[in-house]
Amino acid sequence: MKKILFILFFALPHFLLAQITALKGVVVDSLTLQPLPYVTIIINGINTQGASSDSAGNFYLKSQNPITSLTCSFVGFTTKHITFKPGEKPSFFTIRMAAQESELDNVVIVAGENPANRIIRTAVNNRFENNYANLNSYTYHAYEKFTFSGIPTSEADDPLKIKLFHYLDEHHILIMESVVDRYYLAPALSKEKVEAQKVSGLQNPNFTLLTSQLQTTNFYDPFIEIATTKFVNPISPNSWDRYFFNIVDTSYSGQDTVYTLTYIPAKGKNFEALKGKIEINSDGYAIQHVVAQPADTVFTTMYAKMEQFYAKSDEVHWFPTQLTTQLWFKKFIINGLMVMMDGKTFITNPKANPPITKKDFDGVGVEIKTDAATKSNDYWTQNRMDTLTRKELNTYSKLDSLGRKNNFDRKVDFVTALSDGNYRLKNVSIQIYNVIKVNGPEGLRLGLGLETNSDLSHKFVLGGFGGYGLNDERWKYGGFLDLKLFPPKNVKLSFFYSKNYEETGGTRFFQGSYWGNNENYRNYTISSFDYVTREQVSFTSRIRKYLNMQLTAFAAHKQILSDYRFIDNTSSEPVQRDHFDFSGMQAAFRFSYKERIVQSLDRYYWINQGYPVIWFQATQGFKGFLNGDFDYTKLESKFEYTFPTRSLGLTSIALVGGWVNNPLPATDLFTGISSYEPIGLYAGNSFQTMRSNEFLDSKYVGVFLQQDFQKNIIRWGKFQPNLVLMTNIGWGTLQHPELQVNATTKSMNQGYFESGFLLNNLLAKKFFGVARLGVGAGAFYRYGPYAFSNPLSNLAVKATWNYSFK
Repeated sequence: MKKILFILFFALPHFLLAQITALKGVVVDSLTLQPLPYVTIIINGINTQGASSDSAGNFYLKSQNPITSLTCSFVGFTTKHITFKPGEKPSFFTIRMAAQESELDNVVIVAGENPANRIIRTAVNNRFENNYANLNSYTYHAYEKFTFSGIPTSEADDPLKIKLFHYLDEHHILIMESVVDRYYLAPALSKEKVEAQKVSGLQNPNFTLLTSQLQTTNFYDPFIEIATTKFVNPISPNSWDRYFFNIVDTSYSGQDTVYTLTYIPAKGKNFEALKGKIEINSDGYAIQHVVAQPADTVFTTMYAKMEQFYAKSDEVHWFPTQLTTQLWFKKFIINGLMVMMDGKTFITNPKANPPITKKDFDGVGVEIKTDAATKSNDYWTQNRMDTLTRKELNTYSKLDSLGRKNNFDRKVDFVTALSDGNYRLKNVSIQIYNVIKVNGPEGLRLGLGLETNSDLSHKFVLGGFGGYGLNDERWKYGGFLDLKLFPPKNVKLSFFYSKNYEETGGTRFFQGSYWGNNENYRNYTISSFDYVTREQVSFTSRIRKYLNMQLTAFAAHKQILSDYRFIDNTSSEPVQRDHFDFSGMQAAFRFSYKERIVQSLDRYYWINQGYPVIWFQATQGFKGFLNGDFDYTKLESKFEYTFPTRSLGLTSIALVGGWVNNPLPATDLFTGISSYEPIGLYAGNSFQTMRSNEFLDSKYVGVFLQQDFQKNIIRWGKFQPNLVLMTNIGWGTLQHPELQVNATTKSMNQGYFESGFLLNNLLAKKFFGVARLGVGAGAFYRYGPYAFSNPLSNLAVKATWNYSFK
C-alpha cells in the first residue's frame, strides 16, 4: 500500500501537468487546407464553455477544468468531435473540418415564425439607409493585394512534383498589389484611379485586377456576384422564402446587440444560392460582417468565398473596411495540385458626401496612372496595409529575377493582345480574324492582316489585310489609318479603303461586333455576297458618358456576283443593272448605360454592367455625290438586354429593325438575319431555321426572346446542363417588288415564327483545373405562315460551346 501511495504521489504531478487547460491552434478546410473563420468551438460538450476562431481561423481556448474534448461547428461543414487521450498535450493543434454537400436533412422547423427571419426582415427594410452606395457621393482610399498560391493535395510521387512542391512551399505563383482611390457621384458616376501597382515578375504590367472586377463589393445589392456568377442575396426582399436562417450567437458591442446568423438555401429551392454567416448590428440593423460562398459546388472547377467587414465611418454612415475574396481551383494542370487566389482589400479614409462634381469624371471607369508601376519602396511602405510575409518577399525576389531574364513583359503582351483578335509582335500585330475565313462563295480564304501597335506609336494605327478565296479565285484586300486624337474620349479620325465581300442585304452596327461574339458564327452560313469597293472617312467620339458616336462619309461600288438584277427606272428607259454606286453620310450611335471603361496604358476595354444596350444609325444616300446612283434614307436600330431573375435564371431580349424610304437594290435592303444549317453551330440573335436570302424586305423587325434557366431546372448530381428556351419572331414588307429580278420577292409580311431549346453543358471538360469547356446541343422548329410542308425542312439542329471559370 505504501508503494502504491508512493507511486501516486510522484506520478500525480506529472499527470496533472499533462492535462490540457489551455489550447491554441487553427481550424482549416480538410480539402483546401485554407483557414476557416468564426468556427464555433465548444469545450467538453458544455455550450457555455468555448470560443470561436478568428478571421484567420486561429483560436485560443482556456478552461479551469481539463479540456478532454472539443466540438466544432461551422455552416456548410460536418460537425467535428475531437477527444484527447490521457496525457496528450499538444502545443499547437490543427483542426480539419470536412465540407458537407447536404445541410438541411437534420433541420427541424417548429411552429411559428423563425425569429431569425424577423432580424433579416428588419435588415432588409433598412438596407437603403445602411447602403453606402445610396449616398450622393463618397470617396475612399484602398490597398489591394492578390496572391496566387499552389497547394499540394497529395504526396509528390515523382522528381518533378517533389521539386515543384518544394518551390511552392517557399513561393507563391504570383503576387499583385494595387493602391486605388475611388470616387463616386450619384446616380452613376464612378472612377477608380490605380495610383500604384506591382506584379511579381513584370516591370511594366499593362493590366490590373481589382476587387470590384471579381465580386460585388456591396452586400446590399439584389444579386451578389462572385467570379462572374450572380447569386440571390440573402439580404434582399423575401429572401426568407428561399433561405433558411438560424441564430447561432448573440453578443454585445457597447450598447448594441450583434446577432450572428447562418444561412443556407431552403430545402427544395433551386436557384443560384449562397451559404455562410452574417452578423447584424442592432444599430440600424446594418451588416457588420458577412461570409458567403456558393451553396452548390458539385460541378464546379473551383471553390469561392467572400468575406466583408463593415463599420461606421462617422456617427451615421456604415462603410466596408475590409473585403476578402478567395478562389480555389480544384486541380491545376497536374493531379495533386490546387491553386488558390486570395484577394484582400483594406479601405481607409472613407468620406460620405464629399464635394465632388461631374467635372471630376472623364468617363473612364478604371484608370491606371502612367507612373503606377514605378512607385518607390518608400511609397509602398507607407501605403501597404498588410505586411509582406517571408513567402511573399521570396516570390518577388525570385519572379522579378526570372522576369527580367526571360522578358515576361513581352509574353504577357502577347496574351493580352489576343483579347481583341490581334496577336502582338514588336511594332505590329497580326489580325487573327483575317488569316482564315470560311463561307459559301470562297470556300476557304487564306490571308494575312497586320496593324501597328503602341510599340511603334500611341498616336496612330496603320493596318491592312489581303486574302485569296480558293473557290472564287479572287483577291480581297484593304487598309486603314486611325489617328488617335484623344483616347480617353475615344476620339479618332479614320480613313478606310477595301475591295472585299459584303453580305447582300446585311447589317453591321457601330461597335456591335467583337472578337468571340457568338453572333459572328452566322458568317459561316451566308451564301450571298457582293464584291464591294469601299472608301470612307469616319470620326468617332464618346460624346456623353455612355453614348458613343461615329460620323462617316462613304462611297461604295457594289458588283453583283449572281444573276440578280435591279431595274433602274430613274432614267427615261428602265434598265436591268448588276452593279451600283452608293455614296452618302451615316450617323451611328451606341448607348450602354453604366458601361464601364477600363483604361490600361494604351488599351481601352468596354465592360457591360448588365444594363440595356441600344444601337441606332441613320444613313442618307445622295444621288450624284461621288457618283452615287440613289437618293434614300435608311434607319436601323437594335436593342439588347439580359437580366437575372431570382428564380428563372437569365432573361434575354433582343429587338432589331430597319427601314428604307425608297426602292433600292437587294444589296442595301434587308434579307433577314438568317443562320440556317440542317446541323450547325448556334449563332445568337438570328433566325436559326431561316435560309440565307430567303426573304427581302425594305422594312422589318426581329424579336429574339431567350430564357436561360441555368441550373434551376436540371440538377442530377454532376449532370447539370443549362436549359435555354427561345422564341424568335420576324415581320417585314417589301416595296416595289417588281424592280427585283431573279431574286426572291418574298417578304415577312405574314410573320415569321420559330421556337427551340438548347441544352448547354451536356458534356463538360475541365482544362488546367481553372476553366471548364462545355458542349451542348439543341433544336429549333419553324411554324406559322412560312412553315414548309415537309416537317424535316422546318427543323434545325444546333451545337453550342461555352467556357467558364466556375
